[in-house]
Amino acid sequence: MFKSSTFISIILAFLIYLGMNNQKVDIVQNPKVPDFSNIIVKSPSESDNVKIDAFDDLSCSDCDDFVKNTLADIRKMGQETNDISLQLYFIPDINNEMNYDAAISLKCASDQGKFWEMLDKIHENKNDLNKKSFLKFGKELEMNTDALQECISEDIYKSAVEADVQYASEKNITFKPSLIINGTYLIGNVPFENIQKVITKSLKDLKKSQIPSPK
Repeated sequence: MFKSSTFISIILAFLIYLGMNNQKVDIVQNPKVPDFSNIIVKSPSESDNVKIDAFDDLSCSDCDDFVKNTLADIRKMGQETNDISLQLYFIPDINNEMNYDAAISLKCASDQGKFWEMLDKIHENKNDLNKKSFLKFGKELEMNTDALQECISEDIYKSAVEADVQYASEKNITFKPSLIINGTYLIGNVPFENIQKVITKSLKDLKKSQIPSPK
């Protein structure tokens, strides 16, 4: 049985999907952006690709599986096709300090090229997180823990995390995990086979749009 609040969230998300299915998605850059190559899978020409926004947090029941399996498959497909731009937004509960610190830690880990590895560590240990945990993960990942600690303690990416939360709000993301693929909303931990169909169709539409019109 669904709790009433969860059921309402799902209904709202579905209505949003129906109403915004054809909406163009614009990628919002964070106020301060270092080398986010570990977060974004880029195609050679970012203006001519399929744009995917993925939304994740630590409180949803399906997000662990989404990160471990579904998201990994999407990344692999993106690397193989070379026509996909993937942006992951880790949206913490702003009332949960540890979730918020986890989002900060991910931004800091990206500075050292360890975003995806840190994401896996956080999801694998989400029931036992504290500020020492993030440094422990950093050490296990052979990161510069002094730089990591400084980055986390000085809240360098506080505004960037807040921008991600705002972006999710603007896109009416109330249920996670969720995906937006060229304006198409996929709510919940959708099977990769279904996601693949949407991506494949988007790639076909993209290639059609690139064919010069006959004179």
